[in-house]
Amino acid sequence: MESAAPNTERFYYGWVIVALAMMMHGLTTGGTNALYGVFALPLSEAFDLSRAAVLGATASVAMISSGLLSPFAGLWLSRYSPKKIILLGCLMLSGGYFAMTLVTTWWQMSIVYAVSWSMGNVLFGALAANTSVSNWFEAERGKALGIASIGMSFGSFSFPPIITWIIVNHGWRSAYAVLGCITLAAVPFILRWYRDRPDNADGTPQVRPPGGNHWKEILGSRDFWVIGLCISICFAGFNGVTINIIPMAVDRGFTPTSAAWLLSVAAAFGVVGKIVIGMSADKLGPRKALMIPLGLLVIACLLLRGNTPYWQMMVAAAFVGLSSGGAIPVWGALIGSYFGQQKFSQVMGMMNPLLVPLIVACAPFISWVKESTGSYNPALMAIIGFIAAAFALIPLLRPLKANN
Repeated sequence: MESAAPNTERFYYGWVIVALAMMMHGLTTGGTNALYGVFALPLSEAFDLSRAAVLGATASVAMISSGLLSPFAGLWLSRYSPKKIILLGCLMLSGGYFAMTLVTTWWQMSIVYAVSWSMGNVLFGALAANTSVSNWFEAERGKALGIASIGMSFGSFSFPPIITWIIVNHGWRSAYAVLGCITLAAVPFILRWYRDRPDNADGTPQVRPPGGNHWKEILGSRDFWVIGLCISICFAGFNGVTINIIPMAVDRGFTPTSAAWLLSVAAAFGVVGKIVIGMSADKLGPRKALMIPLGLLVIACLLLRGNTPYWQMMVAAAFVGLSSGGAIPVWGALIGSYFGQQKFSQVMGMMNPLLVPLIVACAPFISWVKESTGSYNPALMAIIGFIAAAFALIPLLRPLKANN
């Protein structure tokens, strides 16, 4: 396994890994999650399917497959060279894009998303990127994870308009081909600049026993379940509110254009949350920092109750962005602090499936409540109730240090 120079150099090489992780976040979030809706209409027309059926064959299949694959991917990243795993994931994701240019039936499309797309996204996406950063940082882990995750925001900003333009002017198959080329272009950067775990993280010597299968130990840990439940509640809450905030604004009489600006505000403040709240995880300890994104989401839900004016919805969108941005580095900081770098990838991989049910259910639940009752308020209060449960769980996390 490769090693890096200790942190006695003027420039710590871990920040190069952060830059590469930012690239990985941007390519996977921008090229996959941000584009499900972009491809829904052209694929529905091409295969004579409803948009719901297309999203089921792509987004739902990809999410379920990724959740099933994540525990194994986490084990591989802890046991083998992360560089080789990441290169394999990059090639598989790129291959999935190119395979989409050849599909002629909906079931072929579904297989591509279930295999190449999902495996590539897991081995090259957030799990691999967060593991890479955590391997190189100890004292500044939250800050480093927050900066790396800015790539998610950049990818979500840049990919949809570019890919939409290509689809309109050259067709959806050309768009997939371009995505394949862009992803493949990351290979030389990984080959040249990526290094595996250092001998020193933040200048602290690391004692690394051989990688192994820690599934029983992890599943038997109360901290694993508490972190997983708290993070799933947080992720589901801001994901559900984000998806429904545009319909919510339109229902209250605002134009679609004005409503779209709410997402822009949320995305912009998400960048701030990634950095500021990520740094707070280093200063306050991740257990206390976990309360910040949860608390911000409560404020957002309270602001969205009732027939709120537009400026109030803008403020709420800012709080949603801060919460969603901050939760990502806090999650990584929690896993790193409670389970250590050696188990980081395996724990995050095993925790991913716990996030899927609530995240998948929250957005349609909010819509169903609105259709059933004529108001979003009951759904928003239900989210606050879940967050209250998360706050009640936090004291169950064992204290690690005085500042945790």
